[in-house]
Amino acid sequence: MVVASTKRDPSRWKILALISVSHIIGAAAQYGITTLAPFYKDELGLSRAQVGLFFSSFYLAMTGASFGTGWLADRLGVRRTTLQGHAVLGLCMIAAAFAPSFEFGCASFFLAGFGYSFLNPASTIGVMSWFHRDERATAMGAKQTGVPTGGLLAAIVAPSLVLLIGWRGSLAVLGAANLLFGFLFSWLWREPAAENAAVVETIQDAESTDGPLDVWGLLPISCATAIYLIGQMALITYVPLYLKDTMGFTPYWASQALALTQAGAMIGRVGWGVVSDRIFGGRRKIVLILIGVFSVILFMALSSMGRDSSYVLLMTILFLSGVCIVGYQGVSYALIGEIAGKAKTGAGLGMMITINAAAATIGTPVFGYIVDRTGSYPLAWQILAAAIAVGMLAMATLLKETVRGR
Repeated sequence: MVVASTKRDPSRWKILALISVSHIIGAAAQYGITTLAPFYKDELGLSRAQVGLFFSSFYLAMTGASFGTGWLADRLGVRRTTLQGHAVLGLCMIAAAFAPSFEFGCASFFLAGFGYSFLNPASTIGVMSWFHRDERATAMGAKQTGVPTGGLLAAIVAPSLVLLIGWRGSLAVLGAANLLFGFLFSWLWREPAAENAAVVETIQDAESTDGPLDVWGLLPISCATAIYLIGQMALITYVPLYLKDTMGFTPYWASQALALTQAGAMIGRVGWGVVSDRIFGGRRKIVLILIGVFSVILFMALSSMGRDSSYVLLMTILFLSGVCIVGYQGVSYALIGEIAGKAKTGAGLGMMITINAAAATIGTPVFGYIVDRTGSYPLAWQILAAAIAVGMLAMATLLKETVRGR
């Protein structure tokens, strides 16, 4: 059966904008943890590894909850799942603002990560439902720009709020924004009409993948992107501290410089989606391998930077790193949805996020531990580059991609 492209609902772009804003608000809270690290590190008496554990506690909840929340998203739908996610995330970020100790902060961020684990499966189901295959990676990338846009917002707004209401007040504002937006999203969301071409296509996909979840088909992409995510989280978590400790930036400007990386990610998530959809005809694997190659080169370049290095070159490397290692997820999410099929998108994405989050939970503080033990950021960047190369080669060897016709 051939699906007429003329039946595509033009309101899908408004829905995409709503989903993207959901990611912006959620990610602003998520990245507030790392953006504000230079401000709360000394007050709470934290080591670099403990700062990494704050972010890892967030991902630890995602590790345990993502498969379950993805399964729930398949059954409860986008509206209810997104509301629950924003409400839990918002309340727990507000609780974190009152953290008197490392332990209280870890517990609060852990529960916030549980709330965040609802958002990715729900939004991915939304894109799979509304968008035809030849637009899907682009739409998924646009949706995923909400994450670095939220990081950019956090990098710009959160440090400025610190000057007015302190880091605790800044965290509380990020939490309150999530709580309020959850109800706004619930009010604005609607499901696609039955005659929407994307709905017809995804029903066919669901029928063609009827049966158990293709775990073995999903494992290569899940494990390879887990290593990519370690690179992403280490970059975002430690760039402010790297710029402050090694490059001599002030805490404020170290946090502001992270905005450049997030800006690169915004471009990368849409740009790589367009490359996949238009240049490579819907193929995802080759694009993810190219991203891995460029990321290895950029991390090796970052390891060669010193205080006497060109400021422009350093900022260029950070920007391009954002384009690549923070910009890959739109393509990977589209591939997961296509492998799993529409009816199991939430579960498939939940499985990938569980594996990814487990790796990030361990890998992010390990990066900080390497720096703590050796006093060398260059060595840590080099080890990270080697790990990404391993993930890229594993993907090239083990991932089998089938491109179905439009």
